[in-house]
Amino acid sequence: MIGRKPAKPKKVTPKRPMGKVLQSVRQVLQITHVSEEEAIWQWGEPRAAALPEIIDIGVWNIWKGSGGEKFISEYRRMVADCHLLLAQEALLTLKALAQFAPTGYLALHGATYRRKDGIRDGVMTVSAATADGEPQRILCLAPEPLLNTTKASLVTTYKIENMDKLLCVVNIHSTLIRSPAMAVRELEQVLSYISHHVGPILFAGDFNTFSNAYITEVDRVLASIGLSRVVIEGDPRTTTTALDQIYVREIEVLHAKVDISYQHSDHFPILARLKLK
Repeated sequence: MIGRKPAKPKKVTPKRPMGKVLQSVRQVLQITHVSEEEAIWQWGEPRAAALPEIIDIGVWNIWKGSGGEKFISEYRRMVADCHLLLAQEALLTLKALAQFAPTGYLALHGATYRRKDGIRDGVMTVSAATADGEPQRILCLAPEPLLNTTKASLVTTYKIENMDKLLCVVNIHSTLIRSPAMAVRELEQVLSYISHHVGPILFAGDFNTFSNAYITEVDRVLASIGLSRVVIEGDPRTTTTALDQIYVREIEVLHAKVDISYQHSDHFPILARLKLK
């Protein structure tokens, strides 16, 4: 019908079975914080020395792999289509890290704490290219209240084909329960590690931006070094579940979407195609 406005996308919320939540909480009643010296694990042989000018990326809080074999199937489907995958809540042992680094990929895991069962939690960046230099884990300033668990960022850099500059990648998992002022302090801490970088920056992950106040502060702080948020057209997430974001500098966004076909985490992933300028 002429003049009819297009229907707004239906807002959806990913599943979060309470049984699995309680099971996870029981495991973190007793934790050990991972020191800087043993924080980084790596596994795999990437297929390339540098990333191409146009890259496909995924940003996904994988909820500790709680989806079991169905989650693993979804993960393998995603990583096969990505040059870079930034995952949060990556819960694993060194042996388990191997299944997250299929042939042709390098997986880097920055751990924050070790649970009662000995398994480490943290952020993981998986790449089809070799990381340039040493990756850096940056712990958040404040642990979560009550459980005392910590979250972190993982900073890596990569060469780009036919370009002199490196791509700096920040994979972040921000503290959940904190004030907007503390969110600012945490971001400023991460920026102090990358402010010297000359060239494109991809800054993405789970920012826990569950209100407009948080997203406004994150936008403001990251804009201080030229980063801008990728606005996703037709974003199907509600305000309180749009926790994951992508920020870029010197990068053209060719396409970005939230893919709700991935059902075995309590976050929907963001998939994007980027052109490195």
